[in-house]
Amino acid sequence: MLHIEADLISTLASFSRVGDLKDLTFLAHSQRVAHISYRLGRALTLSRLELKELVLSALMHDIGIMTYKEQLTLADLEPKKNHVASHCQVGYNLLKGTQTFGWLAQNILEHHDYHSSNLRIIPAILHLADRVDILLDKNGYSLNQVDNLLHYFTLKSGHIFNPAVVDALRGLAKIPSFWLDLDYGNYTYYDEHDSFKHILTLDELEELAQLVTYLVDSKSQFTHDHSQAVTRVVAFLAGKLHMSQDHVRLLKIAAMVHDIGKLAIPDEILLHPGALTREQRLVMKQHTYHSYHLIRCIGPGAEHLAGWASYHHERLNGTGYPFGLSASDLDREARLMAIADMTESLLEARPYRQGMSQERVAQILKNSVAAGHIDPELTDLALSYLDEIAEIVDACQKPA
Repeated sequence: MLHIEADLISTLASFSRVGDLKDLTFLAHSQRVAHISYRLGRALTLSRLELKELVLSALMHDIGIMTYKEQLTLADLEPKKNHVASHCQVGYNLLKGTQTFGWLAQNILEHHDYHSSNLRIIPAILHLADRVDILLDKNGYSLNQVDNLLHYFTLKSGHIFNPAVVDALRGLAKIPSFWLDLDYGNYTYYDEHDSFKHILTLDELEELAQLVTYLVDSKSQFTHDHSQAVTRVVAFLAGKLHMSQDHVRLLKIAAMVHDIGKLAIPDEILLHPGALTREQRLVMKQHTYHSYHLIRCIGPGAEHLAGWASYHHERLNGTGYPFGLSASDLDREARLMAIADMTESLLEARPYRQGMSQERVAQILKNSVAAGHIDPELTDLALSYLDEIAEIVDACQKPA
């Protein structure tokens, strides 16, 4: 049984960052909002529990954004009064039913609301912090922009933004290091005495994986079918190897998040309806690199989980990607994930081709063994149950 000590701040910061990698305009936006929010919360003398709620909400405030186009639209948005932005509603709906993050859902829903006597302090802080980061010109020196920013928020104080939060910003604005930390990426989320760590239960880990999977799957029906099918295939094969129930659950969790790095892939490549060009394939290759580093950031003990999830394009003879690992680096779970991913990918229908016949799939798998790419014994296992695997893949592709 893996023992994972989760640092929720590190985990959520990392997960939020990957979606920003597609355009440097938004790089680390959620982390920057968390930095601004935390400093404002300290200035407003929030309690430690409130600061924890504030930081976690800041890191997840844009979880409802599903496309790069929507991200661009929001960059120019001054939210309408009494109107809930669609990404706020999506984020709320996504989080409200979860055990781990449900307590943050209302903050996500309200983080673009106008100031009123009914608006709680945490979404009020998030709203101003988000606009500070959006209004800052990342190509300019932040200290040169402070006066204009303060002028803007002073004009909107009491109407769009909470006056107390605006006052707190005025106080912080006098401290050069607050802005220089933003310029140079020295983000502050908590003091050393604050603790956001706890041991994740399997239920919590699975819930986090489901949340991440939803973000990846929201990109297209194709990615949804693929994630679901690989998860079911690897669980099926792990069961045939008589792995323990908890071990099978961990493998399922790894399968659920194995393509999380695709959040960093531009939409025009991820949603491309045909075969990718050479240049597009090279961009796509980075997705497993991001998957590895994202999952590893969950905390101590997550390294094995990261490997099981992200080594599915590595090959036993060292010709795979992104790390060029070889047989001695790949444990049984990683090898099984690679075979499950490959078998499922060959059987499934793609937007530009039909799924392959079992005979063709079997031949490709045998050729891959002969080439030194995948594990021969685990491949034999998959081949012996190819009928059942094909049924799993077919069931995942049928409309619900």
